[in-house]
Amino acid sequence: MVAQTTAPAANGETNFESALTRLKKVVYKNRVRVKEFLIDFDKLRSGFVYPNHFLTALSMAGLDKALTPTELQIICDTYTVPRGPSLVMTDWKTFMNDVDIVFTVPNLEKSPLVDVAPEPMELLDKTRYDRSSRLLPDHDEALLQAVIQRLTDIVAKRGTPVKPFFDDAAADDHSAKLYGHVTIPQFRQCLSTKLELQITEAEAKVIVRKFANEDKPEFINYIAFSNTIDPPSKYLNPN
Repeated sequence: MVAQTTAPAANGETNFESALTRLKKVVYKNRVRVKEFLIDFDKLRSGFVYPNHFLTALSMAGLDKALTPTELQIICDTYTVPRGPSLVMTDWKTFMNDVDIVFTVPNLEKSPLVDVAPEPMELLDKTRYDRSSRLLPDHDEALLQAVIQRLTDIVAKRGTPVKPFFDDAAADDHSAKLYGHVTIPQFRQCLSTKLELQITEAEAKVIVRKFANEDKPEFINYIAFSNTIDPPSKYLNPN
């Protein structure tokens, strides 16, 4: 089963490279047999399907739970080519060749129990602990930006770094010791008790959605949160 997530490009914009990388990560981590869904629409085994069938196949594979409609459409458009004066089709074989590059074992989809190497380095987001690239639905994103701005203003006036308070919580003997993360209760307690940053229940929920760990949503990436409301660059000595 593909977990439901939403995390577009780091700069908030969706492009082909970021969308395909996200799709590769999902396929790799979940061993999604995308080819089986695509080939059903290619009765002649030509390597091409209609664009709407391509999108349907990706949806049937569960990829619509991990990627946004915009990301899926961009991928589809990139592999869609003219096949006649008034005919365009999606080159699914080229798409699959590009996706299969992430597998270290040939034809892994035929041997789902084979051990594979860790996730390919090119798929790792090297700044995944420093920020959150998850984009929320518009109404949640608007609420999030409002509360982030308010907290940023408060923290800026105080002039006290935020991250050390979370570091203390993460170092607690009862902490899960997941780098850069604390549990949701720890996060909320740190906000209200140690930092004395008051937020509403609705605001707390959107912050949790934004900064929750992709694979372990019960943990909050406090480094990304701290960097957002209290950028470390402001503590650098300009001299």
